[in-house]
Amino acid sequence: MSKPDYAVGQSWTYRTRPGEEASRVAIRRIDIEPEDGEVFHVSILGVKLRNHRLPGGIQPAMHHAAVSRASLDASLLEPDGQADAEEHWRDGYEVWRQAYDNGDAGIFDIPLADVLGYIERVVAASGEAR
Repeated sequence: MSKPDYAVGQSWTYRTRPGEEASRVAIRRIDIEPEDGEVFHVSILGVKLRNHRLPGGIQPAMHHAAVSRASLDASLLEPDGQADAEEHWRDGYEVWRQAYDNGDAGIFDIPLADVLGYIERVVAASGEAR
């Protein structure tokens, strides 16, 4: 089986969490790193990410995540046209890039739905009011 041709600017359907079936993944950038090989920088849009730091407690998008090809292969289903042209992902990319270059960040190699769950747990552990 050949590798899918992932490209910057694509939008994809993926194996979502329950209740987020309309969510899409936008491929924003692809880097090649000596330690990790292909690194895909994606936005996950149309989600209901629990975040106690925001009014209403719900974040509708994860603007930046650095993931492996294995993460995409385990998650993406069908191409769904062109991604939007929003630029919010760049802020997250810059923070990640500096931390990655300093050895303080890595990439996700788990399915994207699991990435969202992980992020929710990290945010909740950072001081969610109970």
